[in-house]
Amino acid sequence: MSAGNSAQARADATLQAAQPTGLWARTRAFFGFGAEPSAEAVEEAANWEAGAEGERRTAELVRALAPEGWFGLFDRHIPGLDVANVDIALISPSGKVIPVDAKLWHRHAVVHAVKDQLAHGDKKYPRVISSVLFETSQIEESLHNALARRGTDRTVEVTPLIAMHNAPVSGDGFTVKGVQVVPADRLLSVLREMAGTPAPEWAAYVAGVLEQLLPRYVEGDSR
Repeated sequence: MSAGNSAQARADATLQAAQPTGLWARTRAFFGFGAEPSAEAVEEAANWEAGAEGERRTAELVRALAPEGWFGLFDRHIPGLDVANVDIALISPSGKVIPVDAKLWHRHAVVHAVKDQLAHGDKKYPRVISSVLFETSQIEESLHNALARRGTDRTVEVTPLIAMHNAPVSGDGFTVKGVQVVPADRLLSVLREMAGTPAPEWAAYVAGVLEQLLPRYVEGDSR
């Protein structure tokens, strides 16, 4: 499964589930009237589709880092969570792990921070930062345990990042509770600053462990 596929699958499933059923729906179909999903379902599906597009755009950007010794895992299930995926898990040339949460929000309002929460214009998103931090902690704990089982007590730095497409970002980027929020056009430069001192063998080892630890995300698969 490539970047954005799980989000696109959720968009499709949302619209499919919202299709009216029963006698009235069949009667309308018989006379040639389509069954329209609710406005709420259409909005939810649009949000998922925007998320999928954000993931695809981010994946295209970070693939430019591969020749520089970076590794990338796309659309992966997070161990220990029933329904959660990491959009992109990057492993830097030094072996740092950077979970990237891709967002594509409309350009008519500025993304900024309000009391440790992410906001887009007047609308607040209280769960975004807390979700990113929780998912990062799950990845970090699972990776630590996996390395320990392999007899490695070396610590791996796991630092989350939000890549924002379309919407302008306050200050050309800011940090909320340790989570960097950066505009997509600065993503590569920020990642390169985070890369650390190259350790190719260690980076490849960490990437191999994560490859096994984070399976490809399958919609509806509960682990």
